[in-house]
Amino acid sequence: MDALSLQLLFNGLALGAGYGLLALGFALAIRSAGAINFAHGDVAVAAAYVAVAGGALDLGGPAAAGLAIAAGAILGLSVAGLSWAPLRNRPIEATFIAAIAIGIVLQNALTASFGGAPQAPAQIASGGVHIGAVFMSWQALISLAAAAIAFMAVWAVLAKSQTGRRMRAAAEDPEIAAAHGIPVIRLAILAFAVAGALAGLAGVLLAAQHYATPGAGADYILKAYVAATAAGWGRILPTAAAAIAIALFETVGAALVSHAVAEALLYAGFVALLSFRPQGLGGEAKGKRA
Repeated sequence: MDALSLQLLFNGLALGAGYGLLALGFALAIRSAGAINFAHGDVAVAAAYVAVAGGALDLGGPAAAGLAIAAGAILGLSVAGLSWAPLRNRPIEATFIAAIAIGIVLQNALTASFGGAPQAPAQIASGGVHIGAVFMSWQALISLAAAAIAFMAVWAVLAKSQTGRRMRAAAEDPEIAAAHGIPVIRLAILAFAVAGALAGLAGVLLAAQHYATPGAGADYILKAYVAATAAGWGRILPTAAAAIAIALFETVGAALVSHAVAEALLYAGFVALLSFRPQGLGGEAKGKRA
């Protein structure tokens, strides 16, 4: 591969770290709470603006990112308390609409507070290193490391821990899980909080690369939804891997043709996948009962 191809590959992986973290949180809510959180992208954007505000207060990049992660967790809890907990026994469309409404409120609140101009949080780290002709920024390398750690931590908790087994059982059959003494609501709210924290980190990483705008959440959640559906509904690591593949396709496609054409081809491919394999490439996850 030539230097340009390697640079595009690295840039795509760095973008995929943000998309992957976002999709990871989205899939976590599905896998452990049985919830589809359409406010997830707006939570990421709101957290990015918290980091922007932190930078305006002269907080360093790492401190602003930490503040954004905490804000994402709090917003995740808020989404759970407002759109999931009170409506979880209603038709599932009710939780969809409630989450979308929360996302719209967040968008308008951000527009009123920060305006519509793109903004970027402070970099977690500046500078970088050249390996051959490829420049690897410290920010991008930190993004990749953070994503890898988050992926493995979430997988380990869900697959190997008692808490993870209880989360999966609660999502698969809440009534049976509750009858066996599993705290269904508490575990689901915990999943929303962790998903929100992941969204907060994703928002900071994505905004550092492409700036933050109040309406960016719609694009974020669409990418997460495509990744979750393409990988197989509720599959954690395949969803994150699909999100990284989307970022690579987007980066390479934009370089070869244009961003608009790459986006069109991406969604055309997604429609074709749904036509021939609606269950996704990996099929729906079938967890074991705890």
